[in-house]
Amino acid sequence: MAKKPVKILFLSYVYPPRTIGGIQTYMRDLTAHVAEQNPHTYRIINPGGYAFLALFIPYSIFKAVGLIRRHGITHLHVASGPHCFQALLIKKLTGVKATITIHGLDIMIETLWLDRIIAFFARRLDRVFCVSNATKRECVRRGVPAEKCVVIFNGVDPGVFPLDRPRKELRAGLGRMLGVSLDHRKILVANGRLVKRKGVDWFVRSVVPRLDRRCLFLVSGDGPERDAIRASISDCGLGDRVMLLGRTSDELLRLLYNTADYFIMPNIHEPGNMEGFGLVVLEAASCGATVIASDIEGISDAVVDGVTGWLVPERDADAFARHIARAPLPGRKVIGEVRKRFDWRVIAAQYIEALRNV
Repeated sequence: MAKKPVKILFLSYVYPPRTIGGIQTYMRDLTAHVAEQNPHTYRIINPGGYAFLALFIPYSIFKAVGLIRRHGITHLHVASGPHCFQALLIKKLTGVKATITIHGLDIMIETLWLDRIIAFFARRLDRVFCVSNATKRECVRRGVPAEKCVVIFNGVDPGVFPLDRPRKELRAGLGRMLGVSLDHRKILVANGRLVKRKGVDWFVRSVVPRLDRRCLFLVSGDGPERDAIRASISDCGLGDRVMLLGRTSDELLRLLYNTADYFIMPNIHEPGNMEGFGLVVLEAASCGATVIASDIEGISDAVVDGVTGWLVPERDADAFARHIARAPLPGRKVIGEVRKRFDWRVIAAQYIEALRNV
């Protein structure tokens, strides 16, 4: 029996390359891979960034109504929590099935009660896709019916980050770029915005001093915690064991992922702030790096414990140090598991099927 056709319109306020972030990257990759599998796929995106948002919102409503009526579009899917008002309005005007993805922080904006307002509108849509079980719990806690929530994880394109060159050669190249010798060093990598919930400052103070001196912790990213982390490095005498790299180029980030023995994600719980999923975990694991991460929030769904890495209790310095002392997991096994579970082609197929069943 032939499957019911589904005509999908995707809508996003911001979109690469003018604006780059987790939600923007998610929407770019999701729409591209859905379009590969589903011929009746349409997009309305704002290429001008936030500066054009005030003009784009009314334009996109009129544009969406026209497209839906002209092409018989059956489903509207919007990028994140703040789109919920627009999605519900278009649903009321056209009768289209309207769905949304909630990523985590977009359901936790407490300013002006936005979290409750977004939940109020979101629960009137036909389906709420959540990028992790932690995100689903936050939605339900704010009144979104559990039966309307569907958990579909974020994905990664397995061909984007891996480098097809010998690891020894890649390590030599990274050493030249950083101006250090990496011979006999165990490389630990972290990547992301340097904010308190990422736990990098805690990790530098509490874990790095416990590690073998041959461990080198490379931190990619920038943010408000940078000065505090730099101070911790100085206070603990770790200048030869921790390097703050700042914002890294795509080339350098790929080198880091492909040479890392371990990718470290030592997040700590911060009220009103959460890690909805942890996409960088998939980026690193797609290159074969073993992940060691705090077992909290959406990170718990991004790591397959014992297969792509290890989940350890939050703020447990002994557990982090103990796992770093172990041999990394087999890189090929890590890569295979990521492709099986998190390849964007797999995730896109899950979205199409879920939308078909709305």
